[in-house]
Amino acid sequence: MSRVDPCTLFKTELPKIAKPARYLGGESGSIAKPDAPFRMVLCFPDLYEIGMANNAMRILYAGLNGLDGVACERVFAVAADYERLLRESRTPLYGLETGTPVSSFDILGFTVGYELAATNILSVLDLSGVPLRSADRTDEHPIVIAGGPAITNPTPYSAILDAVWIGEAEGAFFSLVAELAELKRNGAGRGELLARLRDERSFWMPAAFGTPPKKAVRAIYDGFTEAPYRYAFPMPVVKPVQDHGVVEIMRGCPNGCRFCHAGYFYRPRRLRSPERILEEVEAQVLEAGHREISLSSLSSGDYPGIAPLVALLNKRWSGYGVSFQLPSLKVESFPLELIEDLSGTRKSGLTFAVETPLEQWQMTLNKRAGIEKISRILAEAEKRGYRVAKFYFMVGLPLPDAGVSEVEAIVSFIGELLAVAPTIKLNLTVATFVPKPHTPFQWSPQLGYVEAASRIYAVKDAFKSNARVKVTYHTPFLSWLEGIVSRGDERVGELLIDAYRRGARFDAWDDLCDKDTWKAALEAAGESATRHMSGFDEAAELPWSDVSLRVSQKFLLDELKRSRDSSLTAACADACSDRCGSCDSSLSVGGDDEILERIAALSKAADLGSLDAPVAAGRPLATRRVPAQGDRYRLFFRYAKEGRAAFFAHHELQAMLSSAIDRAGAPIAYSEGFNPMPRLEISEPMSLGFESSDEYGSVILTGRLPVDPSDVASAANRLLHGDLRILEAYTLLCQDGKKFPSLSSVHWGSRYSVDLLSTGLDPRLLASAVRKRIQSDTRLADATVGVDGDVVTLLLPFTGKRELGLPALFEDAYGFSIREARISVRRSAQYAKSADGGVETYTDRYSQYRC
Repeated sequence: MSRVDPCTLFKTELPKIAKPARYLGGESGSIAKPDAPFRMVLCFPDLYEIGMANNAMRILYAGLNGLDGVACERVFAVAADYERLLRESRTPLYGLETGTPVSSFDILGFTVGYELAATNILSVLDLSGVPLRSADRTDEHPIVIAGGPAITNPTPYSAILDAVWIGEAEGAFFSLVAELAELKRNGAGRGELLARLRDERSFWMPAAFGTPPKKAVRAIYDGFTEAPYRYAFPMPVVKPVQDHGVVEIMRGCPNGCRFCHAGYFYRPRRLRSPERILEEVEAQVLEAGHREISLSSLSSGDYPGIAPLVALLNKRWSGYGVSFQLPSLKVESFPLELIEDLSGTRKSGLTFAVETPLEQWQMTLNKRAGIEKISRILAEAEKRGYRVAKFYFMVGLPLPDAGVSEVEAIVSFIGELLAVAPTIKLNLTVATFVPKPHTPFQWSPQLGYVEAASRIYAVKDAFKSNARVKVTYHTPFLSWLEGIVSRGDERVGELLIDAYRRGARFDAWDDLCDKDTWKAALEAAGESATRHMSGFDEAAELPWSDVSLRVSQKFLLDELKRSRDSSLTAACADACSDRCGSCDSSLSVGGDDEILERIAALSKAADLGSLDAPVAAGRPLATRRVPAQGDRYRLFFRYAKEGRAAFFAHHELQAMLSSAIDRAGAPIAYSEGFNPMPRLEISEPMSLGFESSDEYGSVILTGRLPVDPSDVASAANRLLHGDLRILEAYTLLCQDGKKFPSLSSVHWGSRYSVDLLSTGLDPRLLASAVRKRIQSDTRLADATVGVDGDVVTLLLPFTGKRELGLPALFEDAYGFSIREARISVRRSAQYAKSADGGVETYTDRYSQYRC
């Protein structure tokens, strides 16, 4: 089995593609188990920065790698530029941990969070050398499975996937993988492993060889309330789209909104214990380095005691610069006292999922988002300094006639709110309703994308002259595609394959989805592939009838009838009065009263000071604040970036270094304002692909280091990418009233080693070109050049002029870009301007400040 090393294969190409760090691996916290007998590669079928923000990826990665004899690696969909590179070089897609080709794993598993990842799934298969159709796979190919909330109608994937896991992975799925590993150790092959999947209750499998599809029942994780938390996930190199910690405080939702697939997929409501929440927050801060934590659930305001819980977390963490956000709040259960607790942290804005503005329409959906309560919340928020509120609406819902259109009702609703809080801006997002399987609206028709666009644009036009209202929207055509996949049958699978082969990729991205390609594929497929968009008869056999989410068909039909009457159903809670079928007596869900008592006990312990202070790298965590007036301290350090780290962008290096030093226990100072940033500077950046053994950084501290700087460096190195290392560190004293020179202000120049390797390039040409420049340009008067075999050594003063830099000098010598040459470039030394006008090393330049 040949492993893929992109830095070797694509050394000259990587600097030319967008964000090459996506494809290199080696992150701090990644788990490489190259000798594990059972190997699974886990794919989130979108770009790295999307997948690395996904909580399911974190759960699966930690759980699978915690199994003896099991390795779990990661792979993501690749952007068009890297896809071209892989195809042109005939290089297969590979796991990031070891470079193992995806086709060599035992299992390729997709976690699917949204329907429009479908063509990306096909792209990953194709680039991995795995046949798109399951019938074409042999014993030499991995078993291809998928799971996640967006694939509870697996029928469109009947010809593509070998099996689909229905439900939650913790518990049953992990136990099954451990069993599969044991079967393989005992000699089982692909066929025997597939047979074991067929015996598993929560695996759906398509019809094959005359057998009908295997039915599946959703797996529900029983340990959510009290299971201990284990953080084990790589630190992203490329900044994730949601760069904050996630702590899941409640799984499932009590509200039973009739349009909401997630509310039915995650039933019943289960409460995470407050003790486990505190543990997870600590892990997100100390191990993952996050300072913004999302207390996640489908409706966080419905967690019992949410206000005292946030108050407790603020008391424990606000001094360390940690803020908390509640991403999903139900209007009617929003405690006003939460505004005060949240106002002490970063004010990122309040979010209200109103969905539809009229009370009767809201009751049709089984929710209430009264304008009176929203008005009170906004008025209080304005007093607390909030300046933005976000609102989500849908058009095309199955609503009763109320003598007013959806557009008119939304415009009127927002108009009333504008008068309530005159300084708050309102950001509206309008989307098309997409009926989902396993919900009471699964039988409903979907509004066509032309009419949906007309309604959305009408809302947008109504506020085009109002600077306080910003209207964005989900592209109606993409919602149409989502609906096609969501409720389709086997014919949609053929449509997906055809669209992919025509070039469809990244269909969830408005700027990347090729709508003309999709329209051509839809035209070729004919009306049969989209007939379900007009809805289903309530007595009809549905494409997903082989899948049970443990919510009975009778309950869904009853809910549909209630929606037509605009009547409410009681919340999903301990004392449930409307049994849906998802609960059983053995399931631990956590009781409201018990949760409240435990929060109160923890709050009392915090008041008495009996909760342990947070500890980082064996020392109490430093508080985060800007330095006081007077003498200040800095941590000055030298570091090396080699191998894969040579392809990290300047801002990626800054983020990794500041996070590692922060988690190593150094009291880093942060800027003030809405988005505090670490006050860190690193020395003159180089072109992507250039290595260096002599880089420098300086970070302002809030006080003197409590330990030796070398201890901080050692701790930080354990948290950094494997090819990024701090070599030495010192504490500097910046005396009050004296100007401290920045790294960039004293930069004189660098010494480079250019190894032409076996390219056949004549090193004397580069030396000659540099000497000519030295003679013709006085700004290079102090430059030197030497040749030793195939290695050219250059000492170049920094002029700030592109034409006098190393890349330009190389092109002068050889007539093509340095990025086109398969050579090695290393910065071996950087030099600083001395105080008396001379030249010295950076270490010597700052030695006068050492303390």
